[in-house]
Amino acid sequence: MNHKFYALQSSEDYLTFNFQSISSDRVVAKRIQFVPIQNDLYNLAFGDLDEKGEIDDLIVTNNNDTHQVLATVIQAIFLFLNNYQQCSVYFEGSTSSRTRLYQIILAKEMQNWNDTFTVFGISEGLISGFETERDFDSFIVRLKDLHL
Repeated sequence: MNHKFYALQSSEDYLTFNFQSISSDRVVAKRIQFVPIQNDLYNLAFGDLDEKGEIDDLIVTNNNDTHQVLATVIQAIFLFLNNYQQCSVYFEGSTSSRTRLYQIILAKEMQNWNDTFTVFGISEGLISGFETERDFDSFIVRLKDLHL
């Protein structure tokens, strides 16, 4: 994405990133976390931090900074994959409307990520290359192999 992103604070192992969503009304603490699923596949967990310091991925922040927040998440994915180059990141929305939003942004921004990332879509359990005109349930992203 060619959007401004928030400053990220990373854990030493690049598995957790914290940032703040800032509007004129409030500041909301957010976290991005990469959790191992199997072998070299990590789940991307993302959301607001609740009172216990845990990620709430169902809350609707409404801070009018969706593009900047999503650009920040993409920046975290990039930083994570630069440190774990053989790994892939799995993600889906916590709701079907959020999954659809991710698909719309992936399609709209394809020209910006196509040289850096390889993106796969998952539909009904089948993995295929990302297509803008096809609906997916979830996604996998990895760094493009520049040696091919």
